Amino acid sequence: MGIYWQINILIVLIELSLALLLLKNYIGMKNTRLGKRLFALSLVFVAQSVLAIAFYIHWARMGLGKAVAEPLLLLSLSGLLGVGLLYWISRM
Repeated sequence: MGIYWQINILIVLIELSLALLLLKNYIGMKNTRLGKRLFALSLVFVAQSVLAIAFYIHWARMGLGKAVAEPLLLLSLSGLLGVGLLYWISRM
């Protein structure tokens, strides 16, 4: 597995941990209308992170190299930034 795939997986693991913390922050609001939406959004981020890890491992095992992993690195970083921002807002 190449270094770009390893970095991608690490970034998505960090994103997954933030999404789980986000889910934890919204579980108390689950009974309100807004809380249900935020909780559902958090679940989507958790599912997206798990699927991304599975696909990255699969593609790395298929032998796809830097040409595929490098652009995905930008997508992983943007996802981490988005979930990180939502987590930061949820703590306010």
